[in-house]
Amino acid sequence: MAIYFVRAEGIPLEQRRGIETIDRNILFVLVRASVEPVAQAFSAFRQMDVWVRDAYEREIGIENESTFVFQLRRHPWSIVYKPYMPSERLYLTEEDARSISETLGTSAIYYAGSDTCGTLEYHLYRNGLCVEKLVFEEEVSLEFQSQLRQFEAKDIGDAYTFTMNFICEQDAYVPNIVQVEDLRAGQRTTLRFEDLMPHEVERMDYLAQQ
Repeated sequence: MAIYFVRAEGIPLEQRRGIETIDRNILFVLVRASVEPVAQAFSAFRQMDVWVRDAYEREIGIENESTFVFQLRRHPWSIVYKPYMPSERLYLTEEDARSISETLGTSAIYYAGSDTCGTLEYHLYRNGLCVEKLVFEEEVSLEFQSQLRQFEAKDIGDAYTFTMNFICEQDAYVPNIVQVEDLRAGQRTTLRFEDLMPHEVERMDYLAQQ
């Protein structure tokens, strides 16, 4: 499985917080809960009928709409990640974060960044309610709304620094995952991210549709 977990040297992974890089096209849903309830909620919402628990370093059969739900060791948030597949029809959206947040009664973050388009976006949900949102496009627009603090868009100097600080304040981490080969339904492979050691993973589950 040609998927790489890229991080800078220095700080141990269990201590890393914030955004690993903005120089990548990235889309994640982060949920402040362990993998089991997050995978269960996502499976129900997205009608996933394949669920392989504790799948890291195990051989799995790739099905349609492959989705990984994983938690890094000593991190309070689980991460929902969908690798690219040619047959893909479902994409992670703000509604995934909102629905899981409401179902589990916890916080969830929809995070999307594109260095290609120069865009950055996050939505923070608590118990299904959006309490803070930032939508930024370089040299075009900056939208910001918050029920948590008295900031306005004009008060934000650099959107990237502001978002990095926000993710750190949530005790969350947005990793840099690089997929260099498409996943295809029907293949069998060992579920592994290159350069992500088994002892660094609390748990990773595999979800899909048959």
